[in-house]
Amino acid sequence: MNCSGRLYRDRENGLFLGVCAGLAEHFDVRVSAVRVLAVIALLMLFWPVLFVYLTAAFLLRDRPLRYRGRDQEERFWRSGSFESERWS
Repeated sequence: MNCSGRLYRDRENGLFLGVCAGLAEHFDVRVSAVRVLAVIALLMLFWPVLFVYLTAAFLLRDRPLRYRGRDQEERFWRSGSFESERWS
């Protein structure tokens, strides 16, 4: 497992509150594996797991948004100059 920096909620890729998606990104594992483990844990110990999940959802910050488009578009939007730059 490779920890990738700070732990965030990933609401962009999450289904409910983004806690499982954030854990999966942080530990560099598949989101589906974390979700399956969360469901199994919920079935076994419902109230404690629900409490931990909701507490994590409340305490963790949202992951900062990432731009996933073309480099030219990113430079355009980050420049702040909307009139001078044209797309090719």
